[in-house]
Amino acid sequence: MDNMETTIRIKSHELTPELLNKIKALFKDEEVLEIAISPVSDFGLTKKEGKRAYINRINKAIENLETNKNTVALTENEFEALINDLLDK
Repeated sequence: MDNMETTIRIKSHELTPELLNKIKALFKDEEVLEIAISPVSDFGLTKKEGKRAYINRINKAIENLETNKNTVALTENEFEALINDLLDK
């Protein structure tokens, strides 16, 4: 595989031998893997929500993108600078 990289966000109880076996299968041709594990805030994204609430949330996100509301635009250099600043803290 050419530089395949993936990020998986799971609940801690979902970290199972079966998941590790799936990861191994996904990267079966690689001799060495790097796995970084850190706690994250899910910003409420894993809370239970009904179908209607989910659809409303997705439609609001689409509307925000289409109308340029609640969005942030960065150049590549600005993004790099922001990341470097955050990593330095």
